[in-house]
Amino acid sequence: MSNPLTHILQKEKEDLEELSTELELADEDSLIPYKIGDSFMHVPLGEAQELLATQTTEIEGEVSTLEEELETIREQIRGLKAHLYARFGKGINLEA
Repeated sequence: MSNPLTHILQKEKEDLEELSTELELADEDSLIPYKIGDSFMHVPLGEAQELLATQTTEIEGEVSTLEEELETIREQIRGLKAHLYARFGKGINLEA
Protein backbone atom coordinates (compact mmCIF):
# COMPACT_ATOMS: atom_id res chain seq x y z
CA MET A 1 0.00 0.00 0.00
CA SER A 2 1.61 3.23 -1.17
CA ASN A 3 0.55 6.62 0.11
CA PRO A 4 0.22 9.17 -2.73
CA LEU A 5 0.72 12.08 -0.34
CA THR A 6 3.98 10.61 0.94
CA HIS A 7 5.10 10.16 -2.66
CA ILE A 8 4.27 13.80 -3.47
CA LEU A 9 6.13 15.06 -0.41
CA GLN A 10 9.14 12.86 -1.23
CA LYS A 11 9.21 14.35 -4.74
CA GLU A 12 8.95 17.87 -3.33
CA LYS A 13 11.82 17.11 -0.94
CA GLU A 14 13.96 15.85 -3.84
CA ASP A 15 13.16 19.02 -5.78
CA LEU A 16 14.17 21.18 -2.81
CA GLU A 17 17.43 19.26 -2.44
CA GLU A 18 18.15 19.79 -6.14
CA LEU A 19 17.40 23.50 -5.76
CA SER A 20 19.74 23.66 -2.77
CA THR A 21 22.52 22.23 -4.91
CA GLU A 22 21.81 24.81 -7.61
CA LEU A 23 21.91 27.64 -5.05
CA GLU A 24 25.41 26.60 -4.00
CA LEU A 25 26.54 27.72 -7.45
CA ALA A 26 24.85 31.14 -7.24
CA ASP A 27 26.70 34.40 -6.71
CA GLU A 28 26.59 35.45 -3.05
CA ASP A 29 25.50 38.99 -3.90
CA SER A 30 22.59 37.96 -6.09
CA LEU A 31 18.93 38.14 -5.20
CA ILE A 32 17.14 34.84 -5.63
CA PRO A 33 13.45 34.64 -6.62
CA TYR A 34 11.83 32.55 -3.89
CA LYS A 35 8.20 31.43 -3.80
CA ILE A 36 6.43 32.29 -0.59
CA GLY A 37 2.78 31.28 -0.71
CA ASP A 38 1.52 32.26 -4.15
CA SER A 39 4.05 35.05 -4.70
CA PHE A 40 7.70 35.21 -5.65
CA MET A 41 9.97 37.51 -3.70
CA HIS A 42 13.60 38.34 -4.38
CA VAL A 43 15.65 37.48 -1.31
CA PRO A 44 19.39 37.41 -0.68
CA LEU A 45 21.11 34.09 -1.32
CA GLY A 46 21.72 33.36 2.37
CA GLU A 47 18.09 33.96 3.25
CA ALA A 48 16.94 31.79 0.34
CA GLN A 49 19.17 28.97 1.59
CA GLU A 50 17.78 29.32 5.13
CA LEU A 51 14.19 29.30 3.85
CA LEU A 52 14.98 26.27 1.74
CA ALA A 53 16.53 24.42 4.67
CA THR A 54 13.52 25.21 6.86
CA GLN A 55 11.10 24.06 4.18
CA THR A 56 13.07 20.84 3.63
CA THR A 57 13.06 20.10 7.37
CA GLU A 58 9.30 20.67 7.55
CA ILE A 59 8.68 18.30 4.64
CA GLU A 60 10.93 15.65 6.20
CA GLY A 61 8.84 15.91 9.38
CA GLU A 62 5.59 15.59 7.43
CA VAL A 63 6.89 12.55 5.54
CA SER A 64 8.04 10.92 8.76
CA THR A 65 4.66 11.54 10.42
CA LEU A 66 2.78 10.14 7.42
CA GLU A 67 4.99 7.05 7.29
CA GLU A 68 4.37 6.41 11.01
CA GLU A 69 0.61 6.80 10.51
CA LEU A 70 0.72 4.49 7.49
CA GLU A 71 2.59 1.82 9.47
CA THR A 72 0.02 2.08 12.29
CA ILE A 73 -2.78 1.57 9.75
CA ARG A 74 -0.95 -1.38 8.20
CA GLU A 75 -0.61 -2.97 11.65
CA GLN A 76 -4.35 -2.49 12.24
CA ILE A 77 -5.13 -4.08 8.86
CA ARG A 78 -2.90 -7.08 9.69
CA GLY A 79 -4.67 -7.49 13.02
CA LEU A 80 -8.11 -7.27 11.42
CA LYS A 81 -7.15 -9.76 8.71
CA ALA A 82 -5.84 -12.20 11.31
CA HIS A 83 -9.09 -11.86 13.27
CA LEU A 84 -11.26 -12.39 10.17
CA TYR A 85 -9.21 -15.34 8.93
CA ALA A 86 -9.43 -16.89 12.41
CA ARG A 87 -13.18 -16.49 12.35
CA PHE A 88 -13.96 -17.45 8.74
CA GLY A 89 -10.94 -19.54 7.75
CA LYS A 90 -10.45 -20.09 4.05
CA GLY A 91 -14.03 -19.04 3.36
CA ILE A 92 -12.92 -15.44 3.10
CA ASN A 93 -10.43 -13.83 0.72
CA LEU A 94 -9.05 -10.49 1.88
CA GLU A 95 -6.17 -10.22 -0.54
CA ALA A 96 -6.79 -7.72 -3.32
